[in-house]
Amino acid sequence: MFDGKRLEAGVLGLLTRLEVRESDADATVAALRFNLSQLPDGEFSPVDEELFTPAAHLSLDVEAPGGNPVRLFDGYVTHVRPHFERIESNCYVEILAMDSALLLAAEERVASYPDMTDAEAAEQIFGRYNIPFSSEPTAARHEADKQLLMQRGTDWDFVRRLARRNGFVCYLEPDAVSGSVTAFFKPRDVTGTPQADLSVLREDANLLWIDFQFVSSGPVRARGVAIDPIEKRLVRADGEPVLAPLGDALLDGEVESGLKSAGVKEAVTLLRDPPPLGEAIASAGAAATDRALFAVEARGELDPALYRNLLRARRPVLVKGVGRRFAGAYYVRAVRTTFEEGALRQSFVAERNATGLSGGEEFGKSAEEVPAQ
Repeated sequence: MFDGKRLEAGVLGLLTRLEVRESDADATVAALRFNLSQLPDGEFSPVDEELFTPAAHLSLDVEAPGGNPVRLFDGYVTHVRPHFERIESNCYVEILAMDSALLLAAEERVASYPDMTDAEAAEQIFGRYNIPFSSEPTAARHEADKQLLMQRGTDWDFVRRLARRNGFVCYLEPDAVSGSVTAFFKPRDVTGTPQADLSVLREDANLLWIDFQFVSSGPVRARGVAIDPIEKRLVRADGEPVLAPLGDALLDGEVESGLKSAGVKEAVTLLRDPPPLGEAIASAGAAATDRALFAVEARGELDPALYRNLLRARRPVLVKGVGRRFAGAYYVRAVRTTFEEGALRQSFVAERNATGLSGGEEFGKSAEEVPAQ
């Protein structure tokens, strides 16, 4: 829909390709390609129909065969890119759009957030745009007379920086049913109810292919030291992870043991410019350690017709049919959904901070058994 109105059938019939990319690190973006049709007066449909005005509101509902319609994208037009050739049938226009992060990235500002935590500052920022906010609390409170929290840059860059140093993700997502957009500011969801299983080499296979990579070069822990200029003392981060293992055990012991047997003393990285506040530096150290431990990566492609639903980013999923070491729970970091030539496909990037099984996995769930999320 553009500006709340469904596309007319004639315009929708010109749509040849759709792509949506969602992740926990960047804004969700969409791309649509329409064939251009020349009219008797020399204009081209749909590019000359004033549908694609700057920041026109765009929402996309996508339905996998056998599944339910899902509001996959809600945002605003950012680019209009017509392409012309000597052969009219090769002419098309591409429409690019970005979610509400576009609004937060439009203006650079200098602002302060006295006596607030990072989560409270993020809530105030999203409140400027009347975007509902869902968050978990952050530990450090930045008192005005000690460590004043300052912003210099766009709202979008600032909230993402706040999220990263707390080990959080920050993203905007429309509700799958109502379509209303909410801003999320929270840790990676590694303990929620998994999505329908991703399966290969089984009767219920829905994966076209899947690749894995286990990076065992380290580091596996982040530490830091800073001077609190107000309290006149050293503050430290020991880099203890906080996220639960998605498998048998966190990878730090396995990776560090291998490196030590090869002659390494410790697999440690140091925080760069750590915040000089006790609770803040502890959060930054834990966040950096958790990021380092997500060293097992899966990349694959699935057929939504076999999956009977759409895989979504920012949620856990169970992978089976790949052997004992790499089967189990993964956190889906990014998903790319495409529709072209009548075929709906999804590719994804998923990560985990462990190998093997935890023993609590409940394999065997299909999309029909998992409620829409």
